[in-house]
Formats: sequence, structure tokens, C-alpha cells
Amino acid sequence: MIEILSRVQFAFTIAFHFIFVPLTVGLIIMILIFEIRYYRKGDERFKKLSNYFSDIFLINYAFGIVTGIAMTIQFGTNWAGYSYAMGEVFGSPLILEAIIAFFLESTFNGIWLFRRNRLSKKLRLTTVSMITLGTTLSALWIITANGFMQNPVGAMWVGDRMIITNFLDIVLNPYAWYMLIHNHTSAIVLSGFVVLAISSWHLLYGKEKDKELFIISAKYAAWILLISAILMPIIGNSYMNFLTPLQPGKIDMITGAASGGLETVVRIAFGVMVGLGSIFILISLYTVVFFKRFIESPTLQKYYMYLVPLPYIAIITGWMVTEMGRQPWIIYDIMRVSDGISDVPVNQVWFSIISITIFYAILFVMDYALTITRIKKGIIDETGGEDNV
Repeated sequence: MIEILSRVQFAFTIAFHFIFVPLTVGLIIMILIFEIRYYRKGDERFKKLSNYFSDIFLINYAFGIVTGIAMTIQFGTNWAGYSYAMGEVFGSPLILEAIIAFFLESTFNGIWLFRRNRLSKKLRLTTVSMITLGTTLSALWIITANGFMQNPVGAMWVGDRMIITNFLDIVLNPYAWYMLIHNHTSAIVLSGFVVLAISSWHLLYGKEKDKELFIISAKYAAWILLISAILMPIIGNSYMNFLTPLQPGKIDMITGAASGGLETVVRIAFGVMVGLGSIFILISLYTVVFFKRFIESPTLQKYYMYLVPLPYIAIITGWMVTEMGRQPWIIYDIMRVSDGISDVPVNQVWFSIISITIFYAILFVMDYALTITRIKKGIIDETGGEDNV
């Protein structure tokens, strides 16, 4: 029972955390594109779009930090066996994520939040580039830790603990890099849908003076969505070819060669992910080819406003395949999930699940309220050089 509850809690917290992570990872790339256009062309419209979507990015970045901290605490409370045995291997990437990526992100996010309208075009682009680099490095170190769980390299057992023998092997683990590229591309797909949905809302209900700007943002989002949606199956196919000899059990679950409750869930999750990926290509292709029809059709714009949950479903089902597909291993072929859990009373785990659920529900309401309020507020006139804090 403790194992099941601990897994349920971790699944819930990481799924909730992933409301914010892919959104911010993808959205900052959209913002970077707007800043590049502003730097090269000097077009104030791209500056306004960058500032607008930056506010949405910063709101969700803040909530991503809070949910990430809460998720990390579980390694000590619910997964003491894993933390003890894998502390050196797992802790090293997390430390590097904090002292390199997080400090880089937070420093330049602070500059971007409080002083972006007082920066030159060059400094604006530099600041957003550093934030983009920080989010990428953050994802890299986290996925490096997860990549070791999927394909343990660069370490060996010494007594009852796993000790690093070659840290470079851990960092260059091909599994982690496949995951990083696949994950980042899915985040860009999500950001394309989000920007399209927000642009659609403004074309329907927004201020007349802002509509030209949101036609531009919709056009860029449509092209970025098309490119990333086409890349997804190409990357995914390469990922699967690499995975086949490495984790044959996971492949059996995906193909249906293995049967059972867990195996069925993995197979369905994979089917949902692939099916949605195909739909994303069709949607993005239609949007690019018939963009004028999209701009002129309130009905289409209403549909696009409600498409955002689809990439989230694809991302979550993808992670279900990745994590559930390696069961019963917490470290593939080395350490079982049952060996990694904490020896704590069942009621303690129940208490933490209930507490976290309530806490996350409050966070979700706060994030939703702040994000929707900022979306509906539209473009803010910041010509006086003051920042919208």
C-alpha cells in the first residue's frame, strides 16, 4: 500500500508540475523569436508582443518553481531508500541545476521583470537569450538525472550505494539527450497552441487596436507549431529505434506483445500520444494553409481557444509511457521501486497526499486567475519606459 500511495503522490505532483514546465520552456522560445525580430527590424509590434507574453511566462515560471520544490521534497520523505542509494548520482545533476541553471534563470528573470523596458534592443535580446539558456540547462540537468534512471551509465555499486565512476558518461547519456530533444519539441508544440489560443481570444473579444498584433502572433505560432509538429514524429521514431534494444520490455508494452493492467495503460497512453501528434500536424498545416480563413472565422477562433488541453494530454501520456514502461524498476535493471520507498506509516502518506492536493488546488486557482486576468488585459502601453510589474 505504501508503494502504491507513494507512486500516486509522485505521479500527481509531477503531472501538476508539468502544467508549468513545458509552457515556460516553449513560451520563452516564442518570446525569443519576437525579440530577435524586434532587434533585427526595430518593429515595436514585436516588442509589445514580447512584453505581453513575457508577463504570462513569468506568472507560470513562478508557480513552476513552487511546485518543483514541493516535488523534490518527496525524495526525502517518500523515497528514502532511493535517495540513500542513489544520492551521489541523483544529487549531482540537481545541484548543478540549482547553482547553474536556476541562478542564471532567476537573475535574468529579475532583470526582465523589473527593467525590460529600460534596456536597449541588444540587452533585451541578451536577457531573453540567457533566460532561454537557463531553462534549457535546467531541463538538461533534470533529464540527465532521469536519463540515468532509464539507462544507468557512468556509475557502479560500492557496498549499498551507487558511486559515480565517470560523470561525463552520465551527462552524455544518449537516453537523456533523446528525452531532452523530444521534451523540448513537445514544449514548443504546446507554446504554439497556447499562443494561438490567446491570439484567437483577442481576435474574438479583445481590443480593436490590439488585433493587428495578435494576427502577427497567431501567424508566428502557426508556423512554429507546424515545424515542431512535423519534427515530433521524426524525433520520436529515432528515439524508439534507440530504445528498442535498450528496454525491450517497454517496447513489448507499447506494441501489445506484453499483456496485463499496467501494460494496457502504457499501450493506450502511447496510442493517445501518437494519435494526438498526428492531429497536431493536420491542425497546424490547416492553420498555415488557410490562415486567412482562420483570421476571418469567429467559429474557427472559438475552436482554437479550446485546443490547449490536447498538447498537455500528449505530454502527460508520453511521460506515462516513459515512466510506467520501465516498471518494476526505479533504476532500470538495477533497483526496484519497492526497494526505493521510505518505511513510513500509511496514514502519513495519506496525510501528505491530501495536504498536497489541497495546496496544489489553491495554487492552480491562483495561477489560473492571474494568467487569465493578464491574458484578458491585453497589450499594455509601456511607451513611458515603465515596466508592468
